[in-house]
Amino acid sequence: MESPQSRSVDNILKWSGTGKRIIAGILMALMFVLVGIVTFEILYAFVLAVLPGESLAAREIVMSEQEMLATLGLFLTVLIALELIETVEVYFRKHSIHVEIVVLVAIIALARKVIILDLSKYDAVVLFALGFLVLALGATYYLVRKAAPAEE
Repeated sequence: MESPQSRSVDNILKWSGTGKRIIAGILMALMFVLVGIVTFEILYAFVLAVLPGESLAAREIVMSEQEMLATLGLFLTVLIALELIETVEVYFRKHSIHVEIVVLVAIIALARKVIILDLSKYDAVVLFALGFLVLALGATYYLVRKAAPAEE
């Protein structure tokens, strides 16, 4: 017989899975819209560059580069939140923290930072440290995956 506690955990995991699928679907749709806008802007810039008498500086754009990077940063923030939800789900299921998911959250967070980074605001030491962190997290993820038992 199933205990009331395991039924409540199953209900939490069911709702969590449904919520994650909904959020991931919305995020994917919004990402397609963003990619479509950027593609349109690239095509528009190309056409203006080819046409005589038009300058790229005079063109109107839908999104600036800063706005696009800020939007991408928001997408990655939602992905980080989804991965943290996954960590809590694993804890509910197995009563342990899954190291691989924690490392993935760190990788996504660092990737977000690198993507939205304004290179002009930081000196070489900070950029070197970020590069080292990228390598260290990549190596950590590789070692965690290599040490994990093969999943079927």
